[in-house]
Amino acid sequence: MPNIPFNSNYQKEKIKRNLELIKLECDKIKDYVNIEILSFEQLDEFQIGYSVDPDGNSLVSDDEDTWDENWVVIAFETLCGDPIIIELNEGGYPVSLLMHGMDSWDNGSYLADSMESFLNILKEIVYFLTEKQVLKGKLNIQNKELKAILINIIEISNSANFETWESLLNPLFDIVEEYEELLETKVKEMKKEGKKISEIAELLNLQPKDVYEYIKKI
Repeated sequence: MPNIPFNSNYQKEKIKRNLELIKLECDKIKDYVNIEILSFEQLDEFQIGYSVDPDGNSLVSDDEDTWDENWVVIAFETLCGDPIIIELNEGGYPVSLLMHGMDSWDNGSYLADSMESFLNILKEIVYFLTEKQVLKGKLNIQNKELKAILINIIEISNSANFETWESLLNPLFDIVEEYEELLETKVKEMKKEGKKISEIAELLNLQPKDVYEYIKKI
């Protein structure tokens, strides 16, 4: 079993504490994001195939675009199984998503400039889904609101990649598409019934300008 090369017990304990908090937040929204966070106890096991082979032999070399000895897999993107890593040799331990099958580990993107920023991003998503009552099973999000969350993510961590986070939030975008199709159908029915924009807005708990946008699509 491989051993992760922590620089000190302090670094080990700090990463363990941060990872536990990250996993706690991510588990709250696991049905809405394409991310699976590992527990600290799983870390050694899941370095196999990346920094070491199944026999414990190092896969790290001096060759260009190979695995870096300072990278530690802490999570996976759940659709393709791409690894999410932290960098032990960088302040704050930046979080990145790397890509399989590219013949190089140099193809990836930043998710956050530190584990703390990554935690704050997940907290932002949890807060949003709690406020919109999505965690209680309600469909209550519009596309523009979800786009605003992506903007907030970039504000939390300037290094975060917009397109990558958009992909990680794909389950939420699917929910939004379903909800907006439902709203469009309801607006269409109410419009046929002769209801005014203000009436429809009140019944559907929408802004009049949003109702108008749905009407334009009809």
